[in-house]
Amino acid sequence: MLSNAEQRQLTQIESRLRADDPQFVERFEGGWEPRRRGGWRRRVALAVVSLAVVNVWVGLVFANVATVVVAVLAIGAAGLWLTGRGDDTGTDADPGGAL
Repeated sequence: MLSNAEQRQLTQIESRLRADDPQFVERFEGGWEPRRRGGWRRRVALAVVSLAVVNVWVGLVFANVATVVVAVLAIGAAGLWLTGRGDDTGTDADPGGAL
C-alpha cells in the first residue's frame, strides 16, 4: 500500500505523463490485453520442430552434417515464427514507431 505522499507523487507523475505524451497514455487506458496467437500457428510450429528433431537424429545416426544443420535451422525458424519475431508482414509492428 502506498502512503499518502507516495500516492500524491504518483498522481503528479501520471498527470505530467498525460500532458507530455497523451498518445502513449492512450495505449494503456484500456488495460492490459495479452497478445493472442492462433492455435494453428502453435500446431504448425510444433509439427516443424517435431520433424526437425527427427531429422537431427537421422542426421546424427548417418553422420550427415548438412541434415543436422538444416534441421537445427528449421527449429530456430519455427521458434522465431512462433514468437512473432520472424514475422515480416508488419502485423506485429508498432504503428507509432515506438518500441
